[in-house]
Amino acid sequence: MRVLELRIVTPEKTVVVPEVRSVIIDCPDGKRGILPGHAPCLFEVAIGTLECILASGETRYFALGGGVAEVLPQNVVMVVNSAEEAYEIDIYRAKKALQRAEKRLKEERLPEIDVVRAQASLMRALARLRVSELVKRKE
Repeated sequence: MRVLELRIVTPEKTVVVPEVRSVIIDCPDGKRGILPGHAPCLFEVAIGTLECILASGETRYFALGGGVAEVLPQNVVMVVNSAEEAYEIDIYRAKKALQRAEKRLKEERLPEIDVVRAQASLMRALARLRVSELVKRKE
């Protein structure tokens, strides 16, 4: 069975996942699937989720903070603002962050609010909650 290596690089850490059978990444234009032997390419990664299926059959999920990905036939290197694996996510904190972001976006004082920042915060919280939900479904 052919496999590839996934490397996720953030400002705080680097995560290496060897022997990956497939990767599914959220991108601004939809989801992208990557298999070993994929043609080389470079693309934008959205704030969203990453699903990684290992050669063992195990699935690992990450919430990503957006960035770029370089795909080569034997590896994928992602440089992203943040990456949290499902077990690292504090669901309570993610729900609170979602509530704060929604409140900011609903406020009438929009000129005083950094809308882009609030929208990014909302998207990160949703990605964290989505990853947590995906793990629950698999259990």
